[in-house]
This record gives sequence, structure tokens and C-alpha cells, in this order.
Amino acid sequence: MVSLGEINRDTGVLEWKDFPSTHDLQKHLRTVFNKKSDHYGFCFIKCAIDTKQLAQQLLVVPPFIRPNKNDLYSLSKFNINIMLIDSVSHSHFLRSMPTTLKRLRLIQKTSTSVFNFELFQSLKGRTYENLQAMVSGVLYDDERPYIEPELPPVPMYPERLLAGFKKQAYETMYTEDICWTWRTGLVKNLLAFMPKGNITTRWQRLNMKLEKAKIDRIDMTLSSCEISNYNHIYLPFFGPPAVCYNGQYQHHYILDYLSKRQKSLEANHRSFFHSTLLNVAHDDHGRRIQTLDDNLAEYLTIISKLNNTLTIVLSDHGNTYGEYLERSEEASVEMFHPVLFMVVPHGVAKTLGEKRMNALKVNQQRLVSILDIHYALRVLSEGKLDKLDEKHQKYSIKADLIFSEIESNRSCDSIPRIDPNICICEGYEYTADNNASYAVMAEFALGSINNEIQQQFRKSNPDAIRGFGSCQRLVAHDFGNIKQRENEFGDREVKMNLYIPNPDELKFMEILMVTLLVSRKDNGSMHLVRYKRITKYSPFEGCVDKGVSIQLCVCSLKKDRNHINLKEMPDFRNYPEIFGSRTLLKPVHKQCLFIFKRKNKAGVVLEAANLCMNKKYTIKLDIITENMALSSRSSVKADLWPGMMSFLVTMLQTSLDWDYKYTVKYDLVDVMK
Repeated sequence: MVSLGEINRDTGVLEWKDFPSTHDLQKHLRTVFNKKSDHYGFCFIKCAIDTKQLAQQLLVVPPFIRPNKNDLYSLSKFNINIMLIDSVSHSHFLRSMPTTLKRLRLIQKTSTSVFNFELFQSLKGRTYENLQAMVSGVLYDDERPYIEPELPPVPMYPERLLAGFKKQAYETMYTEDICWTWRTGLVKNLLAFMPKGNITTRWQRLNMKLEKAKIDRIDMTLSSCEISNYNHIYLPFFGPPAVCYNGQYQHHYILDYLSKRQKSLEANHRSFFHSTLLNVAHDDHGRRIQTLDDNLAEYLTIISKLNNTLTIVLSDHGNTYGEYLERSEEASVEMFHPVLFMVVPHGVAKTLGEKRMNALKVNQQRLVSILDIHYALRVLSEGKLDKLDEKHQKYSIKADLIFSEIESNRSCDSIPRIDPNICICEGYEYTADNNASYAVMAEFALGSINNEIQQQFRKSNPDAIRGFGSCQRLVAHDFGNIKQRENEFGDREVKMNLYIPNPDELKFMEILMVTLLVSRKDNGSMHLVRYKRITKYSPFEGCVDKGVSIQLCVCSLKKDRNHINLKEMPDFRNYPEIFGSRTLLKPVHKQCLFIFKRKNKAGVVLEAANLCMNKKYTIKLDIITENMALSSRSSVKADLWPGMMSFLVTMLQTSLDWDYKYTVKYDLVDVMK
């Protein structure tokens, strides 16, 4: 007995059909694949080796392509092939892909040109924003933030780019190595995910979204569910060390299909725009990318011989978590330094012309943005663009970049970046040593984040007699990797990492990367621009509080989720040292309202806590300082419900001779719980 697995066109599900012998299956396959009809280009086969083992196989058989006899087809309209590898930096690619690099050097010696853009700056250390900017030009909107694991606020809008190619009769195909029924990947990016719908409804929704996005095919994407199920994988981001099927890596099948279909399309004068996203590099250790090396080298060798196909190999960002990032400052720079290669055969070069080819050569040593790629693709999609989109006009971007020469003095101020983000240009910002003044800034960032955790918790748990639940109030053990610069307005931009002990393993640090703005005009006031969790936060799904962002949650997985009684008052009086500074308590009203103070050589931090369950305080601090800058304007106000502890203000020295004093006023309201 042997079985054939094919995707049901009505449900998107792999369905198996039994055959009495391999001869009968062979006869059936000939009938199916010899037909000049469309299909998804692959099938699965399995049979029993013995009573306990099954042998499984994936056959790649691209569907028949009819020759294009239309006179409108012209070699002036070349094919576009984009290969995006998630989570691999430029340096990481060079370290891990020796066979691919050797092959690219050999290709360069032929009539095909290879360009290595060494200064490609990432927009953000996350795939969605980079991919969205490339396909639609849409940039992150602060008013509609996207916080994982929620779905994005808007889809990627690939139709903004693909509509022009569709008008030119291009075939559009999107391929990825993630199962379409999961929450992530294509269904997330198109907002096609339906957690509660049945499989048929979900498949229909995906197809509706694909049609709107102008994506004709997803073919080998549909093989990912079976391969993942076979490997017992829900998401490939955190392991295993390799994803295999029948002795081949998963990407072998994808690249095999792409090369066969793309060769056939070009041979039959059919134009195509193909985009592929591989997650093979998205793992903890950074070694899984090495499994791609031989297959990618072979694929690029084949595709470089397609005279009318431009191939772009790029990544969105470097590795965003794992031991390398946690231990190395260099890794935090690599996070924003992705890889970008272009393989330009002679036919494409001829169409582009000498001026554009020279620009590509020059731009290998110029600062390149993902928007440069977007506008280059827009030009190919729509023709000449008269002007940039309105929101992009503040950047130094030309309408046909990357096909025109980029200015040699271009800096990170002239391209879009989403903080926290480290510019890869030397001298853009400088490294600073840990000292007392940065400790005060780190306290401000930590306090602002703690206030946010408390607000999120209280909003979803209004009856709790405490400000924090399982997601603890963050107490940093250390800070470091400090970088700062002065922006065009004279304000200081400060980036640093905060190191927070894991409650279950105190030697292991949770890392938050934060960006602060210290205002020049507003007497040194501070603003937390943005934060990013460097260490993995998905493990905390088992203990995160309702309503609290998992990116901010540090909680104990060893304790029962109900260990913290939300009807029990917390006791903040034994508060630990932070960055070497003792916490001093000053009672303001009975044993209920307290001011917490920490002081170092450069300044002071003030917090307040309400330790009584039947009182709510509204407090106001009037502060007078000498040679000190306040993180927020005096007077400082805060509402303290029972069990809450809130960060209030930092005071940072502006000269060695500094002093301060403050008065606390409060309004008291009795509350019943």
C-alpha cells in the first residue's frame, strides 16, 4: 500500500489517497503531471517500510507553462527574483556561507555582474516593518504601534508594488517556509489569520487576501505544513538545528522548485516577479544558516544563467536574540546591518544601461536604505516616478534609487530608522563608559517601563490590590553598551541595554535595549523613545498577566500562576539596591504613603508607593534644584491606588556643585475593596 498526498484546492489541506501498488501510483502520477493543467507543483508520497516505520518523499514537479507568443513580451521588461533571508547580518552571512561566496566570485568572472552592498542599514530589528517598507513603502506609525504577539495594525499592502507588475502581465509568486495555518508569516502580514474559523473559511479568507494583494501563487509555501508536522515544529524560530524531510533540507525543495519554474518561465518568455522568505537563519545559535550554504550556492549558479532575470538576495536584519547578542556589543550593531547582494546577468545589465550599472557599482560603498530598494522596484513596476511619497520627502532618496548614485556623505539622519536602532556608519554615534549620570538615565528608562507595566496591569485587573502581578516590577542588575549622539536639534540621543535578573535563574539576564532623548531646550527633560526586548520573551507565555505586554514581562515559570494573590498588598519596604545605590524610604502619611529615594554622585531618583489597601493618594511634588536637570517639569503628579508603586522623577547634575529640595502634597480618598 502506498499513499499520495496533494493539497485540496477547496480547503488548502493536504489530503492522502491510497493506492494498492507503486505501479498504480506511478500510472496516476503520469496522468496528473502530464496534463497541461495547473497545480501547486509538488506532491507527497508515503509507504510502510514495516509495521512501525513510514517512508515519506516530496516530489517537486512544476506545472506546465505555455509559451508566450504575444508580441508585447520584450526583453526590455526583465524578471525580478527576490530572496529574503530572515535574521542574518552582513558579517554573519560572510562568516557562515563560504560556498555561496566562492560561487558568487566565480559568477562575477562570467558576463553576469555581482554587487555586494556593504553599508545596508536595517529599518528595524523585526521582519514586518522591513518587509512592509520594501513592498509598499509604508513606514512604522507611532500612533498605531505593533506589539507582538498581537497582529499588525495594517497589512503589508503588497498590491501597491505588485499592481504595476500585474499590468505588465508578470506572474507574481510569494514563497515562504512557514505553514499558512500558523499565526505568523504570510497570513499575519496580510491580516488573513482567523484563529476561530474552520479550515475552509480560513483558506477562503487567505485566497481573498492573496487576490487583493495581487499575489498569483504561493505554491511551495503549501508544502511547509506537512514538513513542519513531520518535524513536530510549531514555529522554526527557536530550533531545531535543521529542518529536514526525506534527507533533504526544507529549503532544498523550495530552491529546487524556484529554479525549475523560473527557468521554464524565462524559456517560455513569461515575465515574473517572485519573492521568497526563508527563516532558516532565525534561530538561537546562528548556526542553522550554514545548512543553506550549498543549496543557495547551487541555486545562484543556476539563476545567474537566466539572462533576463535580476536576483536580489537580502536580509531584513541581523540576529535579534541568542547568546551572541547577549554577550557581544558587536552583535547589537550587526542587528541593524543586513546583507544585500544583486546578481545582474548581461541581459538585465543591457536593459538597465551603463549609467545605472555604474551607479550600482558605486553604491556598494554608500549607505543604502530599504526604501532605496522599494523605489527601485517601484520604477520597474510603474515606470518613471515624478516624486516621492509625501512622508518620504524628508529623506535623501531619489525616485529611482538604488539605480542612481547615492551621495557619498549620506548619513543615518537621511534615511528612515525605527528606534531603538544603531547606525552602522562609523562616527555617527560614540560609545560611552558606564558612570553615575548614565545610571540616572537608566533609572529613568526602567522607571518609565515599570510605570507602563503597572498601567497595563491595572487596566486589565482593576480589582487587584497591587500594581504588579506575576509580571514583576523590573529591577535592573546592570546597564551597558551605551551609545549616544547629538541630533540636529541639539538633543542627546542615548541608547543602552538594561540587564534584569531572571527570577528562576538569577545568573541569567533579561536584556532590554532602550533609546532615550535628553532635551536641550527643555532643561534636560527626558523621554523614553522606544524599547526592544533583546532576550526571548516567548517562554513567559506561561506566566504573563492578562493585559500586560509579553515583551515587558519577566515572571517566574516555576511558581504557580496563582501564587500571587491579587487581593494581597505587596510590601515594597525591603527594596534592593539598584546600580549600587541604596533605596531610602521616607514616610509621608502614616505607614501608607512613602517616597523612595536613590542617590549617586550624579543625581537622584524619586519613586512613591501606597502600601494601604483602603486609600488612594493623588500626590504632587514641587521640586527646587540647583545645577540639576529634571526628567520632567516640576510639579510632578501621580495617582497611587492601593498597592501601587510609581516612578516619579530623576534629577541629574549639570555641574559638580548641585543640590535639591522637594515638598510633597497629597489628596487622600478612602476606597472600598
